Amino acid sequence: MSTNEQQPYQETADEAKRVLLLVSDQGNRRVLTEWLTKHDQYTIVESVDIAEAAFDCCLVDKTALNEHRSELLTRKQHEQVVLPYLLLVPEAKHRQICNRLRETHPELWDAIDGLIDMPLAEHRLGEQLEMALRLRDQSTVAFNRREQLRQIRDRHAGHGVLITDVDGTIEYVNRGFESQSGYTSEEVVGNTPRMLKSGEHDEAFYEELWKTITAGETWHGTVVNRRKDGERYIVQQTIAPVENPNSDITQFIAVNHEITDLRDLQERLREQREQLDVLNRVLRHDIRNDMNVIVSWGEMLENELSSDGKEKLDRVLRAGNHVIELTNVARDLSALIHGDETPDLKPISLRQLLTEELEKRRETFSDAEITMPDPPDQETRVLANELLSSVFRNLVNNAVQHNQRPDPKVVITVEEMDDTVRVRVADNGPGIPADVRKDLFQEGQKGLESGGTGMGLFLVDNLLESYDGKVWIADCSEDELPREATETDQPGVAFVVELQTTEATNNSEGGDR
Repeated sequence: MSTNEQQPYQETADEAKRVLLLVSDQGNRRVLTEWLTKHDQYTIVESVDIAEAAFDCCLVDKTALNEHRSELLTRKQHEQVVLPYLLLVPEAKHRQICNRLRETHPELWDAIDGLIDMPLAEHRLGEQLEMALRLRDQSTVAFNRREQLRQIRDRHAGHGVLITDVDGTIEYVNRGFESQSGYTSEEVVGNTPRMLKSGEHDEAFYEELWKTITAGETWHGTVVNRRKDGERYIVQQTIAPVENPNSDITQFIAVNHEITDLRDLQERLREQREQLDVLNRVLRHDIRNDMNVIVSWGEMLENELSSDGKEKLDRVLRAGNHVIELTNVARDLSALIHGDETPDLKPISLRQLLTEELEKRRETFSDAEITMPDPPDQETRVLANELLSSVFRNLVNNAVQHNQRPDPKVVITVEEMDDTVRVRVADNGPGIPADVRKDLFQEGQKGLESGGTGMGLFLVDNLLESYDGKVWIADCSEDELPREATETDQPGVAFVVELQTTEATNNSEGGDR
């Protein structure tokens, strides 16, 4: 296989054409060399390796034709564009040589693209060379167009592709286009893309599109079309002009990537976000405020009730505090959903955040023992944002609310490494079976005998993923909660949070965070 077959063909209309001289007669060779050297549009190729030589035309005499017969035929057979061979023949024997070649070596005769009589007539040589090389240029353009179309078909096999002439008349569509539009190739070829107009875009839209591509530029945009059955569909469209070697536009190629389902999904998500906004406002400004009032008044009644009444009030207060915590989850979920795909992270003091959050948890769960024996180093910073506090709030809430013991215990331990830090939230609760753990972070999943929404751990998992961190469940170690603290054969569990550590910056919140 030749080098030319392995490489894409270059259009060389403005470059010197490469002429391979295979001329045995020294006199003819000298004359041809002198003539080609005088004309800057030609370059002489001296290589005798016909299979690998890069040339645009070959001048060959009868002797060299017989000597290199096999190589010339093989190269001609493997070449994917026209490669002209011009045969030099003595003018006096022109007809005799042509007849003999046609009769005795028809395969060689078929490989010859033109004849040049010798002795040389310079104007005739120039005409023959120009005609042969123009044929090669046209063949190269046609091949490159076919190759471009093939690449488009391969690269965009699942997309709709249509090709029009310079007036916008459709010449070709692929199966992807047929599937998108509902029209067959026979129904659209000869028509224009206007048959797909949905009425969604005004004339100015199409005028701008047409102005862009006729100026030789590529157009990108979103287009709402109408299928054959009348249904609208949306495509992300790219239209590119195809030019010949003279930079004249000959065709337009359009690639359509249908995004109808994506747009429908985006619209549903927008509606859901609006609904979530409404729910979040109701939860935070109405329900939360009212529950805070109820809890506050309830706490004021504690000293005015009998022991039996205090027990009932305690249940009311626990339920009220639980509702308030649910509003916190709704707030954090709303912030997570409305946040950017790439959240704005900054160095946060892990010690300060854990200390503040655990103090709040102790106020919320006065009956629970929540400890952190060895806080993280004062200089330890993790890469996160203000929602990190909700990670530990939900984990501690989980540890206490799902613990049926009269004296819930939660222990937070910290392990600092080179680039990461691990925070373990361990409890003396009943534990979590292994077959339940793997799905516990899924949306809406609840633990055993859970009375919550199942969204707390889902929120934890998604937040940590946005921080490039992770969370998993492990058994409590004897060091965290000794056996006498659990008083059960099955140890409690520890939720392990791993975060990336980073250096403090001037962008840190409040100096310490």
